[in-house]
Order: sequence, then structure tokens, then C-alpha cells
Amino acid sequence: MTGALRETERALRNGNGSEFSDPKQEQLGTTAPFMTNLLHDFARPARVACWAFTGLLLAATAGCGGLGFVPGLGGSDEPKPIEPEEAIDQLTATRAQLSLASHEPYWSFRMGELYAAADSTAHAMQYLGKALALDPSHAPAATLLSKLYYNSGMYAQGVDMLDGFLARNPQAPDEIRAALALHLDAVGEIARAEAVLAQCARDSEAANEARAYVILRGQNPKSALASAKQALDADDGSAVNHNNYGIALLHAGRPVEAREHFKNALSIDDKLAGALYNMAIVEAFYFFDDAAGREWFAKYKKVASDDPDDLAARFGTKVSASGNAPKQP
Repeated sequence: MTGALRETERALRNGNGSEFSDPKQEQLGTTAPFMTNLLHDFARPARVACWAFTGLLLAATAGCGGLGFVPGLGGSDEPKPIEPEEAIDQLTATRAQLSLASHEPYWSFRMGELYAAADSTAHAMQYLGKALALDPSHAPAATLLSKLYYNSGMYAQGVDMLDGFLARNPQAPDEIRAALALHLDAVGEIARAEAVLAQCARDSEAANEARAYVILRGQNPKSALASAKQALDADDGSAVNHNNYGIALLHAGRPVEAREHFKNALSIDDKLAGALYNMAIVEAFYFFDDAAGREWFAKYKKVASDDPDDLAARFGTKVSASGNAPKQP
């Protein structure tokens, strides 16, 4: 174990956090005024990068949060993510196993998985790269590394890595292609992202979630309704899927149904930033209830600071990062 790794682990155990923690990455689409975020937290598809262990990640949500996912992807059937404290406790035992079987890719992958759970992204990437060097077909390592690249804004690196993985493993699961499509979308290669998704099975949950996200962020979001509904039907326990379907409904001129799906998303994950922001939008701009919109915006400010549609100008700057919404006269 290198000195740098020991210092990082010591800092984690002492509660000092990790110098490699990544800032939250948000993908914003472009659309009409006060509709920007209808692509803002399409939670990024969660299952894409974590199909093998946790969940991959779009106000459209793509799935990326927690161990093992690449953006909005991440279904209700995914394994429970590893808690940071649990990861730290397991590092020593896993390192001992790695020293005994350094030729086995699993133990390098496991080290990467644990460091990712402990928010030590640089070390996680290092070990995941080692796992792929030992076994270029190790899909769990590729999906988790894809998720880390995505969360770190390293989209070009994600494209390169996943392109190489698919070239070596043409029979790779559709989750890998869905992850590649998200990275391609992030670097602006929309046509290629759509082409990659077209290679996936029609009933692929990961591909359908990614397809809904890409369409919602594209030039014709009204065409996302069928894909978003298909993703929701496949996994209605996903907050991301409810949020993205709500956005598609809103683009289709069905705000009453859209609001219900934003609420459904929040009943599953009450801190899903995109759904909170979208509730503020739909209440204020579609139901003309500024008081309700202000309350939702206050809740949003407790979990995120981005404001792509400048809702603060509508609701007042006193709705602060503390999430307090002052009573209006």
C-alpha cells in the first residue's frame, strides 16, 4: 500500500473526508424559457453503469449517485449501495486478499468499488483500471469506471474507454451501450448516441431510460413520451423514471398528469433535485400558484443550488440555500 493511499484511508477513518470528492455534475438541456430544467434533472439513467452491482446515472434525470451507477439508471431491483463507513472497514481485508491473488481482476475491482464508496475517486479509478488491464472483458469494472468518469465530467475519457470495451467485447450487455450513449450525449455527439441506443434490445431497461433522457435533452423532446413511458413501465419504482415521464407529459401538454408523476418521484426519493425543481415550475407556470411554487423551490434549494431557469427572480431572492420560503403578504 502506498503512502498516499494510507494517508487517504487514514483521513477517511478520521472523518476528514476525501480530497478526491467530486462536485455534483448536472446536465442541462436547452429549451423554451422556464422549461430548461425539464431536462435539468432528468435524473440520469441509473442502471447504466451499475447493472452489475448497484445502479448507474437526468431536471431530466440520468442515474449517477451512490456506488456503482452511471447517471438516471438505477432500478428498484439494484443491490443496496455500500455505505462509506462499511467500505472503509473492508479496505484492509480486501487489500490482504489482493496481495494474495493479485492476478485475479475481482480484487482490484473490489478495491475500486470500495474506494468509490468512500469518495476517493482517484484511487477508485486507479484500481478499476488495473482490473480492466487484467481482464479487458470485466464488465462491472467498466460500468463503475464509466460512472466515475461521468460524475467527474470526464466524458471524453468515458467515450474512449467504453468504445474500446465494446470493440473487444461486442456481446457486452446493453447497459454498457446505454452508458456510452450518455457519455456521447454529454460531449454533444447526439446522432451517435442515438445510433448506439438503436443497437440495444427493444426491451432493454437501461437503453430505454437512456433513450428517454437523450430525447428529452435533444431538439424534439415531445417525441420522448413513448420511450419515457416504456422505461417507467419496466421499472415504476424508479424516481428517475417518474420524473422523466413527468417531463415528457409536460412537453405533451398534460400538466396535471405531469405533476402527479413528479409527486410520485418525490414519494420514492424526496431529495431528487430535478423533481423538486420541476414541481416549482409546474405549480408556478402551469397552475399559476406562486405560493406552492415558492415552497417547492425552497425545498429544492435545500438539496441543490443550480437555477437554470432563474426561478429566484420569480420567487424572490429570500428563498435561500437554507431552503426557507418566507411568507408572502
